[in-house]
Amino acid sequence: MIFAARDLGLGADAELRDRTQMQFLALLVRQGASRFVLKGGMAMRALYASVRLTKDVDFDCENSVSQSSMQAQMPKALAQAARLAGLSVIEVSQTKRADRSNRWRIRGTAAEGTAVNWEVEVSRRGLPPADFIETRAFEAPLDYRIPNFSVRVYDSAAMAGGKVNALLSDNRSVPRDVYDLSVLARHGADPTPLWLRCVPRETLEGKRDAVMAKIERIDFALANAELLPFLAPSVRDGFDARRWDEIRLTVAERVEKWIEQAIPRARTAKELNRDPDDADFAGR
Repeated sequence: MIFAARDLGLGADAELRDRTQMQFLALLVRQGASRFVLKGGMAMRALYASVRLTKDVDFDCENSVSQSSMQAQMPKALAQAARLAGLSVIEVSQTKRADRSNRWRIRGTAAEGTAVNWEVEVSRRGLPPADFIETRAFEAPLDYRIPNFSVRVYDSAAMAGGKVNALLSDNRSVPRDVYDLSVLARHGADPTPLWLRCVPRETLEGKRDAVMAKIERIDFALANAELLPFLAPSVRDGFDARRWDEIRLTVAERVEKWIEQAIPRARTAKELNRDPDDADFAGR
């Protein structure tokens, strides 16, 4: 069950953003976006009814999706979703345009004057093998009045692999990666089958010792500023530095265990015919 922002005790602006995001996702699916795969916070809600809301909607897409089709499709879908959610003074702008990544921002105003803004990002960095992608029913909250639809998402192994990849990225220190990995671990996710298929042993060995150091840098000050405002108050109220340390330690131990389990069985870069510096933990 996916909870509405109102049920989670979050404010009107959070509910409007959440409803608009789901409207956009439903529209995109109805327009035939079968070559897009949902990931990130909205995928966590689809897979695990996560109580973490997101300020953006993230996709990976197949290489066959052209730049021109994205440029034509995305602004229209975003604007239409905003109108269906009851927003006015709608502005859609592209904030990033590159060969491997594109991002759009939507801004609008609700009837009572509440400002709503969020982003959608589409990555063209490739996809993991098809058997790590599944189609799942997405049931929006009844209050949102969005017909149920199905969406392509990563399975739990690929979701966990993608989150480990994000966590260990050199230019990223984001508390939601740690939080989402704690949810995935609690649900029994295990990325090692993906890694054994796609990730060279050298890549696994090269990142093994970086896990704890990276998680230690994502301290409670960051979590308080960037994660807690997107959690339900029932979760947020009991969230302090001690609780965050417990989550960080659990995630570090689990990620290290996944890597240690994969290394002895992983194939070498030569066997996979892959550059270990170009491979990532998302299986791409």
